[in-house]
Amino acid sequence: MPNDGPLECYLECELAPRKNTQFLRDQFPLDLVIVPTLSPLEQNEELVQQETVERNRYGRLASRNFRNFWLHKTEQEFEAFADLVEMGWPGIRVRRPEIERSGKRPVVRMYFREGPHVREVQWSGFGFQVWMQTMMHLTASNHSSTLILDEPDIYLHPDLQHRLLRLVSQRVAQYFIATHSTEIINDVEPGEVLIVRPESRSAKRIQGESGYSDVYSAIGSSENAQFARLAKTKKVLYFEGKDAKILSKLAKRLGATDFISNTSVTLMKTDGFSNWSRVTTSSWVFENFFGFKIPVSAIFDRDYRCDDEIQDFLDEVNVGDTLCRVLPHKEIENFLLVPDAIISVVKKHFSGSLPKGWQADIVEIINACVEDMRSKTLSARIGSKISYEVGKGSKKDIATISAEEERNFTENWQEAEFRRRVVPGKSVFSQ
Repeated sequence: MPNDGPLECYLECELAPRKNTQFLRDQFPLDLVIVPTLSPLEQNEELVQQETVERNRYGRLASRNFRNFWLHKTEQEFEAFADLVEMGWPGIRVRRPEIERSGKRPVVRMYFREGPHVREVQWSGFGFQVWMQTMMHLTASNHSSTLILDEPDIYLHPDLQHRLLRLVSQRVAQYFIATHSTEIINDVEPGEVLIVRPESRSAKRIQGESGYSDVYSAIGSSENAQFARLAKTKKVLYFEGKDAKILSKLAKRLGATDFISNTSVTLMKTDGFSNWSRVTTSSWVFENFFGFKIPVSAIFDRDYRCDDEIQDFLDEVNVGDTLCRVLPHKEIENFLLVPDAIISVVKKHFSGSLPKGWQADIVEIINACVEDMRSKTLSARIGSKISYEVGKGSKKDIATISAEEERNFTENWQEAEFRRRVVPGKSVFSQ
């Protein structure tokens, strides 16, 4: 396989090739869910035949038959739809459509309850109307679907754009979104964003944070999205490296979909304890240079530091509008060193037949990888302890400090929980 050239792949089969779309669909049956361009609902939606609803369902006239669509669905299907709507608009419950025959031609009404008030959907904002229609199409999707969304941000304010993105990412296997929204662009991984230009033969995938300048240029926006978000949220949360992404994914698995929401807090990176002064001076900088009164918080990895050093650090930095926390583990990956969870992943993704007693083999492999890190971990903890004691002017000699740390480490190493907490988590997973 060439490193610097194109890779050509050939599919060998007994079928004669044909160049038509039906043949492609037959051989590669994709579950496509395509959301058409949406618009506000009709004020008076006339009752139509079910054939008309299905004919317009994926076209530009879909909005005209929204109420009619749910008129023909079962109670169970409608309740699933109402649950999705409420995920974006907590406290609002949509009711089943009903037919009104007071005029020349029957019309279909759909009401929703918000607290003590009941209103027809036409009296809601355009954002809510478009959200309902998007959820209508999402009800037809599942974990094997591919979803296509065209400009979903036109009527949705930033908070709803973030909720829609999280809901879509949890519900379908993959999705394609055409958008000019910096809110959506900033809420995904850099490698997931592609710039599509009419004059180009192919799209350009951005690589890393620096590629966002090309995106803002392409969509006609010169704003610094991070600074704009800061001015809006008035809150900053510092993370090390990619910890925010990992915590966000963990939160989603637990159902906490709004955790670390980009609409409520601005996320910024720090390089750990070595740059702790950046965190403590942030509030002063924001207030004196930009006129923002902004509380700042940070989450640091523990690394190999002892309990006393952690406590001294927290006492020093947690002043004024600054609040810092230190993870109880060496780094965030250590939280994922859970044998039962790793066994479940192996069972789910292993394609062949697993040998007898494979669960015990997995535990043995994990324990062996952790044990291999013993010397490295002990040396690093002793070095960190010596640096701390010397830095604060301790009268203990280095030999005494080393002996005390080694004794405490050896005693605690017998506990599996301690071992998985103090070793370098990234290295263990890599091995």
